[in-house]
Amino acid sequence: MMGRRLMFLGLWICVVCELQAQDPHFSQFFASPLTLNPAFTGYFNGDLRVAANSRNQWPSFNNAYSTITFSVDGPIMSAKIPSRDRMSIGLMGMSDKSGGGILKENYLGLSMAYRKGLDYNGDFSLTAGFQVMYGNFAFNRSMSTLEDQLDVGGFVLPTADLATLGSENRHVADVQAGLLYTGLFPNDVYVYAGASVYHLMEPSVGFGNNSYPLNRRYNFHGGGYLPLGANTTLHFSTQYQKQYQYEELMYGGAASYYIVSGENNYEVYAGFWVRNGESYIPYLGLEWNGWRAGFSYDLAYGNSKINTPYSRSTEFSLIYQYKKNLSRRSLRCPVF
Repeated sequence: MMGRRLMFLGLWICVVCELQAQDPHFSQFFASPLTLNPAFTGYFNGDLRVAANSRNQWPSFNNAYSTITFSVDGPIMSAKIPSRDRMSIGLMGMSDKSGGGILKENYLGLSMAYRKGLDYNGDFSLTAGFQVMYGNFAFNRSMSTLEDQLDVGGFVLPTADLATLGSENRHVADVQAGLLYTGLFPNDVYVYAGASVYHLMEPSVGFGNNSYPLNRRYNFHGGGYLPLGANTTLHFSTQYQKQYQYEELMYGGAASYYIVSGENNYEVYAGFWVRNGESYIPYLGLEWNGWRAGFSYDLAYGNSKINTPYSRSTEFSLIYQYKKNLSRRSLRCPVF
């Protein structure tokens, strides 16, 4: 029991640190477009996109962090704007649990983006996107054991910690914004680069008399792809993000192989990303008939402070893109 209580205490400390410094994040950042940059809203080859992501971080450590997102987005007013431009809207929801449910965060966001073609064919473009979001934070007292409740004998005493006093819920409103540049070059080489800022309003979160700012998260990302043969493509991507004292750099890529089998088309992906100074992230993916599924597994390395079996994390992604008008000119768009 003493070990379990200390585990809860450690998780609560991690939760407080996370409130001060870090949003939930995904290893497959490229498969969670609306948490990466609002300018990705509606930026895909089709009429409707549905995406879902699930990340289970450090599951052996009392399910330390568990995050799920779901989004729906697509273009609007296509008949009223130039074919090289695009206006899109999207809806995104996210649920994050810390410490097996001690802290729950739920978000609902509405985003809008406008893509402006910079040349006649729209091969080069600049997109601006915005997102407004509502968030709810809930703290479960019954699942927590705090520092002043433990004595040397392992007994649980009444707590005087201000974090357990007052309201157990906090509601926030927030705004995000981003820019995205894309270009299609000769030999079918495609590149993109973007930047986004989350928590422009820096709302306060916390419970009781404790309050912490939800610091702005700055995100810079880029990537692209180039063909290696008739059926093989090399994809690459990177992102750097900074929030308060937390910094993260990720980079890597995947190779894909295209297969035609009767009326079905398949593309198989295998790749590898690195979270600098922390983990290696192998990735496997499969795309077929508008669907794309991905799986990744974080493996701690090097100077990581938590290089133990408890530090493993798994992540799944699933995206469906529906295209009503198959004769419409295809839009080249970021994949990774």
